[in-house]
Amino acid sequence: MILDVRTAFVTQEGLAYVPLNYDRNFHGPVLAREALGGSLNIPAVKALEHVGLDDMLALAGRLGLTTLADADRFGLALTLGGGEVRLVDLTSAFGVFGNGGVRVSPTAVLKITDAEGNIIEEWKPPSGERVLDERIAFLISDILSDNTARRATFGPNSVLQIGRPAAVKTGTTTDFRDNWTVGYMPELAVGVWVGNADNSPMVNVSGVAGAGPIWHDFMRAALTGKPESQFVQPPGLVRAEVCAMSGLLPTEYCPLRRSELFVDGTQPTTYDMFYQPFRIDSATGLLADDSTPPERVVTQVFLVLPPEAQEWARAKGIPQPPNSGQWSVASGQSTLHITSPDDATIFNISPRLPITSQQIILSAVSGVTMKEVSFVLNGKVEATLTEPPYQYFWTLAPGRYRLEVTGVTASGEQVSGGVVRFEVKP
Repeated sequence: MILDVRTAFVTQEGLAYVPLNYDRNFHGPVLAREALGGSLNIPAVKALEHVGLDDMLALAGRLGLTTLADADRFGLALTLGGGEVRLVDLTSAFGVFGNGGVRVSPTAVLKITDAEGNIIEEWKPPSGERVLDERIAFLISDILSDNTARRATFGPNSVLQIGRPAAVKTGTTTDFRDNWTVGYMPELAVGVWVGNADNSPMVNVSGVAGAGPIWHDFMRAALTGKPESQFVQPPGLVRAEVCAMSGLLPTEYCPLRRSELFVDGTQPTTYDMFYQPFRIDSATGLLADDSTPPERVVTQVFLVLPPEAQEWARAKGIPQPPNSGQWSVASGQSTLHITSPDDATIFNISPRLPITSQQIILSAVSGVTMKEVSFVLNGKVEATLTEPPYQYFWTLAPGRYRLEVTGVTASGEQVSGGVVRFEVKP
C-alpha cells in the first residue's frame, strides 16, 4: 500500500509544512467523524444545534478554517465532518488552543539568505490576534490532554502518549479514505494526515493506527532535549464537585462524583435529578402508595434517565423504577417522546444522490410497554410499529411537516408524545 503522508507543524517562530510523497493536485482531504459509535457524536450535534451554524462558522473562520465559509452547503452534519478543511489550516486552528486563544497566521518561509549567508528577508513573529477566551482554550487543552478520559477508547499506553503533557485528537473518515492526528502543546502544534494518493479507501486504518504513530514519533524527535512545558491554568476558572452522570450538583443519592473545572459563573447551581429515591412495596416490588403497610415500605434509589436513554438502559439491564408510567408523568416526562428529528430542523435534498437514498429516521421512545406506536405526519399516519425500537426511515420530500407520535400502552391507554416541526428544502 502506498500512502500519501503529510505533516504540518506550528512553532512559536512560525509554521512549516512537510509533504512526503507529495501530490501537487492535492486540495485537502475531508475530515469526517471518528469511526466510533454514533452515540459519541450526539453531544456535538446538539451543541451545534444550540449555538447555531452561522455563529459556529464565524468562529471557525476566526480560527483559520476558511474553507467552511459557505454556510448554505452545510447542516448539522458539519460537526461530524460534513465540510472539507486543509491540513495546514486545521493544525493552525488547534495551535490557537495551545497558544492560549491567540492565533498567529501560518507562515511557510521564515528566512531568505543569499549564497554568502546574508539575510535578504526575515519573518518577524507578530503579536497575533485573540480569537478565543484563554479560559476556554485551557479547558479544551485540559480535555484533550487527559489520558484517563481517552483510556476507554485508546487504552492507557497508546501512541498518543509522548512522555509529557500533550493535547491530541484523532479523526477517521467512515470509509477509511482519510485519517488524522492533530496534537499540540504550548510551543508546538503538529498535524498528520494519512491516506492513499489516489483517494482509494485504506483497509481499516484509523487515525490512531495510521497518523497516530507518525505524530508520536515526530513529536518525540522534535522535543528531544527540550524542557517539558505545561498548560498553565489562567485565572477565572473554578473547580466544583458534580455528580458524574449528570454534571449537576450531587445529592446524597449520587454514587459517583468528580471534580470538574468551570469558567467562573458557569458552574452548576441545580442538583442532580438522575438518581432519585422511590418508596417501594417490598412485597409486590411496585411503587408504594397510601394503602401500603408501613412495614413493607422500603426506599430504593433508581437511575432515572431522559426518555432518549431509557431504551438503552433497559437493554443494558439497568433497573428502572416500577410503574414507570406513573413516575414518568410525575417527573414531567411524557410516556412517549420523539427523539428524531429535532424540532425546527431544516433538511436539504441533494441533487447528487438518488432520492431513495436520502432518508431520515423518525424515532420515538417510551417509558412504558407499548402495544403500538404511530408516526403521524401532517395529520396522516406514516407508519405504525408494534415493537421497539420505534424507528421508521422516511424518504425526504420537499415541504413543511408537523410530526406527532401516538400510541397505545399495554393497558390499552391512548397516549401521545408531543409535536416536532421540520422542513425539507428542494
